Amino acid sequence: MKFSQPLTAAFASLVLLAGCSGDSRAVETANPARTMQEYRALSEHFHALDQNALKREVQQSGLKRPLAAPAAKRFGFDAKLATGDAVFIASAEGRRIADVVLSFQTPSGGWSKRTDMGSAPRRPGQEFGKEKDYVPTFDNYATSVQFWVMVNACNATADKRYCDSALRALKLVILAQYPNGGWPQTFPLRGKYHDDITFNDDAIANLLNMVGAVARGDERLAFVPAALRRQAQASLQRGLQMLVDTQVIIDDRPTIWGAQHDAATLQPTSARAFEPVALATSESADLVLFLMAVDNPPPAVVRALEHAVEWFEQHKINGFRYERARYEYKELIADDDASPLWARFYDIDSDRPVFGDRNGEVYFELGQVSEERRAGYGWYTERPYKVLKEYAKWKNKHRP
Repeated sequence: MKFSQPLTAAFASLVLLAGCSGDSRAVETANPARTMQEYRALSEHFHALDQNALKREVQQSGLKRPLAAPAAKRFGFDAKLATGDAVFIASAEGRRIADVVLSFQTPSGGWSKRTDMGSAPRRPGQEFGKEKDYVPTFDNYATSVQFWVMVNACNATADKRYCDSALRALKLVILAQYPNGGWPQTFPLRGKYHDDITFNDDAIANLLNMVGAVARGDERLAFVPAALRRQAQASLQRGLQMLVDTQVIIDDRPTIWGAQHDAATLQPTSARAFEPVALATSESADLVLFLMAVDNPPPAVVRALEHAVEWFEQHKINGFRYERARYEYKELIADDDASPLWARFYDIDSDRPVFGDRNGEVYFELGQVSEERRAGYGWYTERPYKVLKEYAKWKNKHRP
């Protein structure tokens, strides 16, 4: 593949790194794309890197086709232990899990979702992930969780393999950021709604927390080279501006964010059939929680944060609780002691709760949605309540 001029030899030396070990000097020298033309070239090259590596393994192993990756609801290991417990990750079992996770890292530097990374290491010729369209991905906490596993293992064991793995993942995240500051759901790009700027399931909130931790000098990330830390700081600033730019304006007032936004227009868009164009409360709540953790937030970020909090205050539902089970659905139940609730989605035009179905239909009454979707999706959330509680503390610090 022929690259445009800005894709330097230093970048080429980075992306040609395969396997689990990497050259941190090459990692430091690569730069994020400045235009969408450069960005798509990065995506295509990383995609080819992953595909060609797997093809070589299949041929060398004498296989006719790649071996299927093992499936898991999440990742097949206790993420809380593996990402945050230094004693555990340094134990024999912890290092075994770290090695399995490491084996599933793609040559491009990321990881898949719904793939068992807790049982056995990936075999030569085995696919990197269970789902073709999500390898690698930032969806369902993929790549961000594995990054923190590698960080924990790096610090607990001083094993360079884990440190290099974390650096490659961080570099992928920085390179996967659109020039406008957003991130797609998957990188390399896969097309369709996967290419949207994706707040859904906290994909971008997780990535912002990654680059934010590096940018502010989190002691867990002391092994990150200075040049890469500077790139993370720039990434954070682009991400903050993107949040300001994508906050939905209704009647000249900023509100919250959609679950997905078009990567070109920055306008809210739809994803799966039952996820309509709408304001998304749960994802927006986690974005606001992130913004409240930013050191010395610029005025534009402060305004965005305060407008979002104001919107949450105006839309809270008091006096009800929401119960959901896999095969049983109940309407909101009256409960004067319940914490405030918010609908998962709000229609942008009418400002009313809105509910989608697998057939693409959108309703204003949850009872109109099919039984399968009523029971199989979380249509109400308490997440913004944490925002309101944390905002009181934040306001005392920033608006005394």
